[in-house]
Amino acid sequence: MDKKLKKNELRAIGRAYALQALYQHELNPQSQEFNWENLDDESAPEPLSAEDQGVALDFAQRLFEGVVDRKGEIDQALNAAFDKGRTIERTAPVDRCILRLAAFEILFSDTPRVVAISQAIELGNKFGDVKTRAFLNGVLDHLGKESNASSKDAASSAEV
Repeated sequence: MDKKLKKNELRAIGRAYALQALYQHELNPQSQEFNWENLDDESAPEPLSAEDQGVALDFAQRLFEGVVDRKGEIDQALNAAFDKGRTIERTAPVDRCILRLAAFEILFSDTPRVVAISQAIELGNKFGDVKTRAFLNGVLDHLGKESNASSKDAASSAEV
């Protein structure tokens, strides 16, 4: 009997799937299609039921499409969060994809900032190098604080 996974577990698997798609897209931007059937299932603790696989894939596709559709806005926000002289284009491809994925969740979804950062660090631990964790944490923490300040400013001016 298949064990039904929790929503947060399925979202974590979906993020790993979305990262794989974003990485492929990063390396081959002309490719318009991603084969969602050929994903690495190592992200799942055990084989997924068809229902759970569908939930994880749906979440992955929404993340992928969101990042691709808002890439310009995401990159602009990330570039503002970097230390002087660094840009998203000068970041390792895996780190760049993880940053874009997390930034999309922070800026354009209802995922709590701490969850997006935590999940990005988990992806970095799995797919990045030894320095990825600290790098992701620093950039995304700065981005999250900036986005919180911006939304507070927008809320203040809306109240006037």
